[in-house]
Amino acid sequence: MVKKKVGADHFERFVNLGGLAKRGTDLLFTKNRVVDGAYKTDLWLFDTVKKTYRQLTDDVEIGTYHWDDGGKVLFTAVIEEEDKALQEKQIPITVLYSLDPKTGEREVLLRVRKNIAEFAKIQDDWWFFLCSDKLRDDSYLEQAGGDWEKFAEIKKEESDYFIAEEVPFWTNSSGYCDSKRGRIFSYQNGQLSQISPDDFHVTAMKAYKDQYIAYFGVRSGGVQNTTGMLYRYDLQRKEVHPLDTSESYIYTYLDTVSETQLLLCRSDRKLHGEYQDEFIDLFNMQDGTCLRKNEHCDYHLYDNVVSDASYLSTWLNKPVRAEGGTYFIALERESSGVFYWADDKDLPEPVSKASGKVVDYEVIGDALYMIAMRGLGGTELYVQPVAGGEEIRLSDENIHLEEEYQYSAVEYLPFINSNGVEIQGWFIKPVDFEEGKKYPTILFIHGGPQCAFGEIFNHDMQLAAARGFGVIFCNPTGSEGRGADFGDLRMKYGTIDYDDLIGFTRHAATQLPWIDDKNLGVTGGSYGGIMTNWIIGHSDLFKAAVSDRGVCNNISDFGLSDIGVSFGPDTFETTPWGDAAFLWDQSPLKYAKNIKTPTLFIHGMEDYRCPYDSALQMHTALTYFGIPSKAVIFRGENHELCRSGKPKHRIRRLEETMKWFETYLSK
Repeated sequence: MVKKKVGADHFERFVNLGGLAKRGTDLLFTKNRVVDGAYKTDLWLFDTVKKTYRQLTDDVEIGTYHWDDGGKVLFTAVIEEEDKALQEKQIPITVLYSLDPKTGEREVLLRVRKNIAEFAKIQDDWWFFLCSDKLRDDSYLEQAGGDWEKFAEIKKEESDYFIAEEVPFWTNSSGYCDSKRGRIFSYQNGQLSQISPDDFHVTAMKAYKDQYIAYFGVRSGGVQNTTGMLYRYDLQRKEVHPLDTSESYIYTYLDTVSETQLLLCRSDRKLHGEYQDEFIDLFNMQDGTCLRKNEHCDYHLYDNVVSDASYLSTWLNKPVRAEGGTYFIALERESSGVFYWADDKDLPEPVSKASGKVVDYEVIGDALYMIAMRGLGGTELYVQPVAGGEEIRLSDENIHLEEEYQYSAVEYLPFINSNGVEIQGWFIKPVDFEEGKKYPTILFIHGGPQCAFGEIFNHDMQLAAARGFGVIFCNPTGSEGRGADFGDLRMKYGTIDYDDLIGFTRHAATQLPWIDDKNLGVTGGSYGGIMTNWIIGHSDLFKAAVSDRGVCNNISDFGLSDIGVSFGPDTFETTPWGDAAFLWDQSPLKYAKNIKTPTLFIHGMEDYRCPYDSALQMHTALTYFGIPSKAVIFRGENHELCRSGKPKHRIRRLEETMKWFETYLSK
């Protein structure tokens, strides 16, 4: 069989698995794929004893889902036409369903005029909801006298106006968010009662049986804090008890362990600032003490191995408490895996040993179940003994793709930087590679910078190889997986990371004789876009560039990015009113007059992490100075354009990128 070449639509061939949730010996998970130009996600069940699969939903857009104690699956969704009609009018509605996985029978449990992000069932007639509401909508409903149709009319009229009274006024994940709050409500006997106040934005909530609700969040109003507070709501006394109101920690995760213990991920920012990796704290609610792991913050508690084949980032933070220790996902060098940190040990032990990307996991008995990417394959379900042993693949969702398509191997090419540190690097040869020929080659730069490239499938790289380009990429200083000090780039942007990227490119051109060093391109997204902007203003090494979702102006970014007021002062130790000259010195836009490289700028119009004004500022500057430039801005897309943008937009993005390099790099 003649294998096909990878095209710009190749990501549509992948089935993406995720969302593992166990009960007994059963595993819930989701399958996401592209059908008729749109994403379709279904809920599935895997019986780990019988090794059988069962599809539970078909073409139902599920929100949050949990197992019920009785063995049914509880989930939120909007399915009925009458409920969809309410959504179209911007009237809040969430329907909570119960699904019997044995019979497939589905029933409506509740309809609530709230946007429910998380829920906890205490009793049949008593629930707790974490709702994502806008305080401004409360005032609209009051103005409408409680009439939802009048509310919809007011909402429609007000949609003509963008009103900002707080910071941030938008976020990349949820768009316009001024006055938006996560608020906890008790729902008992059909009555809603608000638990958390309007000036507190709750970001996580978890129930422990019928005893308490634990939750954390941040003060809101004015400039929203990043450091948070932790509370316990006593379900018997119906009282709120503060557990930590010091606002010393950034909280990112919580789970209930027992009547007296919580499992927390939180950072005090003392070692490496705003983006310091978190502690794993087993927190005692009675006296406030904790058993702390990851004290030196060297383990990055996420799956941050870069891939544009998986749907969304799928960067999961999921510690799981077990007897005598804690499981968690962490990134180590180029791979993410499952680790176990025993309470009486100073360092964790790896449980999964295979290289690649672990997307999610659950432990059932003495078996570790994982959704993972191995080699150049897509996500599959795997199992291995917790104690170690052979990893067995249990699914075959994507395995056929390697048999049908020409994937080019990812080969290792390390580099020693100017500080004597080994930098991990790799190369991919063009698909139709011939010895003795020279090939134009593209340097790819990952985002983050708290991410890492690995030896897994990346669609944009394989597409470049299929189009006749060589590909090189590395994990420069600032990448994750090498310890906290290596990953700390505060006050270093454009210095050691720039040296590593340029040094690795020259090293690759020296070591790989097939690279045409007169025909080099550079591209990257997010942080990779920032560095692309920086590189073309400081080097003429590259003949073409594609800057994807980058930033070029650290002064304007302070006021426009959803993280500008925290990222800027943390990364550059100043604000526009403290040392504007320094921020301008660190801005790629300052060096636009030096740029000789034809550059394409790609951005999402609703990217509020790295707002699209940067693409337009850079495009304007290059055009002003007579350098070929083009900006392609995608309406309706945010910072996740390359992973979860509309399929047709993802295809267009890749085609625009390849056409640019084909235009300006000779073959």
